[in-house]
Amino acid sequence: MNAIAIILLFGCTSKTENKNTYELNEDDTMKETIGQPASGTIMQIVRAKTELSEEEFLKIANERAPQFEAIPGLIQKYYIKTKTRGEYGGVYIWDSMESLNKFKESDLAATIGEAYKTIEPPAVEIVDILFELRE
Repeated sequence: MNAIAIILLFGCTSKTENKNTYELNEDDTMKETIGQPASGTIMQIVRAKTELSEEEFLKIANERAPQFEAIPGLIQKYYIKTKTRGEYGGVYIWDSMESLNKFKESDLAATIGEAYKTIEPPAVEIVDILFELRE
């Protein structure tokens, strides 16, 4: 499956806290670890196929964006279109697995398939973010 995606830059955002940490080297000197995100940051990647046009997908996404902006613990959401015909999705950045799990139980999460008229179950991947390059 082709993993290349086009990221559409709109959505909800809040600034993540980026802290440098320090570790001991083998010779007991301090080593700074740069670019560590807040502990527990999670990325959720969701892809689903639909018969909606890109225009229809974007209209629905824009209408629903305020509901996603209000979700506690959702730091950012990117709306994506992959190279596969009719496949769109979202890349979510969560402050914790707890926030992601609460969202998965919500009415908003339950209506995603219906809202976007998906034609098969979505592909979902959840990964830990080790560090971010930029703030």
